[in-house]
Amino acid sequence: MINSEFAAHATDLVDDVLTSQMPVMQTAATIVAEAMADGGVLQAFGTGHSRIVTLELAGRAGGLAPVSMLAVKDLVMFAGEDPATILDPTYEREPGLAERIYRLAKPEPADVFLIVSNSGLNSAVVEMAQLAHAGGHRVIAITSLAHTRSSAARHTDGPHLADLADIVIDNRAPAGDAGIDITADVRIGAVSSFTGVLIAQVLTELICRHLLCMGRDLPVFISANLAHGDVHNATLHTTYKGRVRPIEP
Repeated sequence: MINSEFAAHATDLVDDVLTSQMPVMQTAATIVAEAMADGGVLQAFGTGHSRIVTLELAGRAGGLAPVSMLAVKDLVMFAGEDPATILDPTYEREPGLAERIYRLAKPEPADVFLIVSNSGLNSAVVEMAQLAHAGGHRVIAITSLAHTRSSAARHTDGPHLADLADIVIDNRAPAGDAGIDITADVRIGAVSSFTGVLIAQVLTELICRHLLCMGRDLPVFISANLAHGDVHNATLHTTYKGRVRPIEP
């Protein structure tokens, strides 16, 4: 039988995240709950595999309705740009990209931004954080501080995402994300999506609990595959129409 080192590593990571990051997740949840109570939505942005974490927060059963997933693909889906323009995997380094996505989202004053990037280096996430701050929004980051501070990280000029966020949640991923040396030359076992999804679900619960403490109703989607799911969710879609992006099937 072949043993899985990742399985053992995953257990340690869960304990690490829940122990070391719970205080900052509590603070982040308070900020988001207060914003939602004031009519704001959570604008969740990431590129590449970081979109997995934003998708976990937005438009799903058991998730909060006032969460809008922002992504590079919005330029194609909602602004009519040629799909070919976004297929370059390095496009997230393009200066000015975030501004086009930000303008398209039309965030309102009460909104909070959650920006996800394992490295925290690329132009799109850095510029989105700068734009959010310039617009008066609080910024929460989910990122790898080990990667951001690593001497091996790709050099970029200017600040990193962690330098710009009001709250930084460390996903505890190592520099380069992959955590297992399967040979002397090959590392596998990327963990940022795994811990990012964990963080997303903890945040969702904490936000809901804060809203309950404030005496607020919980705007939570239920599964569309339950008998009353479509009717329940349609009401929430109507409530946040124009504020929250629909997600493609």
